[in-house]
Amino acid sequence: VESLLDLAVARYDSAHINYHYRSERSELIEFSNKAFYENRLHIAPNVSSLGKNTAIERIKVNGVWADSKNEVEATAVVTLIDKILRTRKEGETIGVITFGVQQQNCIESVIEKYARQHHEFRTRLAREVNRKEDGQDVSLFIKNIENVQGDERDIIIFAVGYAPGANGKVYAHFGSLSMDGGENRLNVAI
Repeated sequence: VESLLDLAVARYDSAHINYHYRSERSELIEFSNKAFYENRLHIAPNVSSLGKNTAIERIKVNGVWADSKNEVEATAVVTLIDKILRTRKEGETIGVITFGVQQQNCIESVIEKYARQHHEFRTRLAREVNRKEDGQDVSLFIKNIENVQGDERDIIIFAVGYAPGANGKVYAHFGSLSMDGGENRLNVAI
């Protein structure tokens, strides 16, 4: 076998998750419950009240997909990170999940350039990328969907990246999400 998971699947009966308790807001798990767990999960009620804020926010940018990346989106992500670092109230932790390694690299490149140009951001970013709490790493991360598992942060920014190309068309190939097991990668990220 290629992995311990393959061995376990062959040797043991399968078991299903029945109860989800890790999200403070039920909206965060409802998509996975419907799409992957056939509504079998019992979800804990909302622990916190966000008032006017929602658990999920969609920010649309008018980027272009070129060379397997979207620079307009990368800039929007870095601007959002800057805003969060300036305005957060309770020191919330931040993670960025991209849908491909090229978009991850693009965001990292934009964040480095932005930090060189903005001293205050550079200072806040330096504290954030080396952040530990109670001996645990809670630093800002930027990872692609293939490399994120078990990473939890208070705020997750999904950088989808995919957009129309210069010709105005969106192609129906979405990197590792289009491959076998892509749905599992998406579920783990969510």
